Amino acid sequence: METPNLTEEQKIKLKILEPALRAAADRRDYEDAKKITLAIQNVLRPTGHETRLMHAKNYLFEIALEVGKVDIAITGFIGVRQKSGKNTRLYLEATTLLAICHLRKKDIDSAKPYMAEAFKYEKNITSPSKRSEYKIGLARRFDEEALLSSLATDANYKFNIEQIQKDAGELIRTKHEEEILELLGATAPESALDFVKEVHRESTKLLSHEDKLRLPSPASFEQKKNIGKGILSAFQSVIWKSLCDKDSEVYKMWFTNGMQAVLDKKYLTIAITGTLSGLSICIYGVAVYITALLIKIGIEVFCETYTPQSIMKMRK
Repeated sequence: METPNLTEEQKIKLKILEPALRAAADRRDYEDAKKITLAIQNVLRPTGHETRLMHAKNYLFEIALEVGKVDIAITGFIGVRQKSGKNTRLYLEATTLLAICHLRKKDIDSAKPYMAEAFKYEKNITSPSKRSEYKIGLARRFDEEALLSSLATDANYKFNIEQIQKDAGELIRTKHEEEILELLGATAPESALDFVKEVHRESTKLLSHEDKLRLPSPASFEQKKNIGKGILSAFQSVIWKSLCDKDSEVYKMWFTNGMQAVLDKKYLTIAITGTLSGLSICIYGVAVYITALLIKIGIEVFCETYTPQSIMKMRK
C-alpha cells in the first residue's frame, strides 16, 4: 500500500517538532528528545510514514548513545534497521551507530560485522564526495571510540578532585600544551593501543588506497602526542554537553563569572571526573591531563573547536 502524502496539519506539526528534535540532539537532552520523538511518532505512524519516523528515532538513539544509555541505543538501532531498507541512508546510519555502540562497550567481535556492513553500504550515499567524506569520518570515529573504550577499567576508583586540580595547575605553569598532550598519550597502556590498532585494521581494510592516505598512518599510534590528541578528541563527544551546553552549570558559571570562578568551584574538574567515571576510565593521569588541557585551551575555544561530530548530521 502506497504511503499517502502528508496532510497540511502533519506538515505544520513536523515543522515545529523536527527542528526541536535536532535542537535536543545538539543539547544531548535525551529526556526532551524522547518526548519529542513520541510526538513525532503520534503524527507519522497513523498514516504509515515509517521512514520519516525512523529518521527521528535514529536521532533519539544517537543521543541515548552519547549520554551513556548504550543498551537502549543498541535496541533502538536494531529496530530501525529492521524497519529500513538496506539501500537507504537510514539503514547505513543505524548500522554505523550500532557499530559505535559495541565499540563503546569494548566489544569488537560484536562491532566487526556492523563496521563491515557500514562500509559495504556506503554506496547508499549517492554523492561521491559525501560518500568519501562519510567513510573517512567513519574510520576516524571508529578509531576514537576504540581509544576511548580501551581506557576503561573494572576498577572502582574515587577521584580526588582537590589533588587533580592542584596537579593540573602545576602542569599549566610548567608545561606547554604539546607536552601535556604527550603525557596524556603516555597514559594509554599497550593493551589499549593493541585494541585501537585492531579496530583501525578492521576499518582501513575496507577503504580504498586513496581514502587510506587521508587517515593517520599506523605509525601514528606509536607517537604519544598523537595518542593524546586522539584521547582528547574522543573525549569531547562525551564531555561536550557538560561544558558547552548553555544550560550546564560549568557554562553558566564560566559565561557569567569567568574561568576563575569555574576553577574556584571546581566545576570543570567535577565535570571531567564525572564523565570519566561514567566511562569507567579510572586513570588518575587522564583526569589531570585533560583538566590541564581544557584549562589551557579554554572552554570557549574547546566548545568551538571540539564540537562533536554527529553521525546523523553528516547528512548535511
